[in-house]
Order: sequence, then C-alpha cells, then structure tokens
Amino acid sequence: MRTLLKLLIFISVPAIVGIVWANGGGPSDALTAAPGETTCADCHGNLDSGSGSITITGPASYAPGDTLDLVVSVQQNGRRKWGFEMTALDDSNGPIGNLIIAEPVRTQLSIDGATGREYVKHTAAGTDPGVAHQSPGWTVRWASPATPHGPVTFYAVGCASNNNNATNGDYIYTTAIQYNMIQVGTESESWGAIKKIFR
Repeated sequence: MRTLLKLLIFISVPAIVGIVWANGGGPSDALTAAPGETTCADCHGNLDSGSGSITITGPASYAPGDTLDLVVSVQQNGRRKWGFEMTALDDSNGPIGNLIIAEPVRTQLSIDGATGREYVKHTAAGTDPGVAHQSPGWTVRWASPATPHGPVTFYAVGCASNNNNATNGDYIYTTAIQYNMIQVGTESESWGAIKKIFR
C-alpha cells in the first residue's frame, strides 16, 4: 500500500508542476471573461480583488479596413511576473476582424476551433519575470472587417504574479472596452482613415 501511494505521488507531482509551469507559456483559450468564458482565476484565484488593474489603450473608434495597434498592460504593486489573454467580439458575441501578432517573441495567437474566437496571449518570454509593479505591456494589432460592421468589444484578462512559479499569491484582473465603427465620409474619422488622407 505504501509503495502504491509513493508511486502515485511520484507520478502526480511532476504532472501538477507541469500544469503550473505550462501557464507561464500561455493560458488556455476562453479565459478572457467574455460572454460564455471564465478567467485565469479558476486556478490563480483573487479575481478583481486587489488594488491593481488591466488596461487596453488604443483609438476610440475604427473604420472598415483599419489596422489598429492596441496596448495591453497589467499593474499591481509588489508583483513581479505578468500575463494576459485578449479576444475581439462583435455585438452578437462572435469573432470580429483578425487579431495579428505584433510581438512574436512575447505574444502568440490561437483560434478556438468550436467558436472561431481568436486569442492573443503571452508567451514565456512575454511574462517579464522580475519586472516589478507594472508589466512593460504587450502590443496587439487588430484588423477590422473590410465591410461596415457594428461595434467591437475587446475582452482581456491579466495576471499579476508574485513569480513563485505557483498559483498562490497572484491577482487576476479583467477589462472590456468597446470601439464603435465610424461612418466613412462623416466628420468623425478614425486615425487609420486620417492616415490614408496623407498617403
């Protein structure tokens, strides 16, 4: 009996460690807190309960055929390792446009075969271990549909970790930001449309 117990422990511990380390290379899909999804708090806990935050910064609107640069950043005093995942959905909660990798060493792209949702997330190099208090941020590109469409909502989850290579003591934050499509030819123009005038 003791031999069997030792064998089970011997097999289980590496598997558990492997799961913990695997998240450092990027989380699973569908953890952005978008409709129908959960978050990294399933493992890490501490959902939106700390003093930190995750932010998405970028233009306030978009036009058909735009390519936007968005910056995702996580901050939390005392944390020293960082992670994120983001997706883009339309007002029917379906995928919209295309997420594009702007930083191939620090970010990666995956697509859920069942929903078609695209996800950009950190790589192991993109966790920036040892950087204190605020992540350097991740740049993500999004190409809008070529034809007129409705608003896009970017859902993101961020992890502010204590860099102990385990899930305890970490904080998970969520955010969602919506951009409306502008009507081409109106007085309001997106940055992408303005740039086209001067090309």
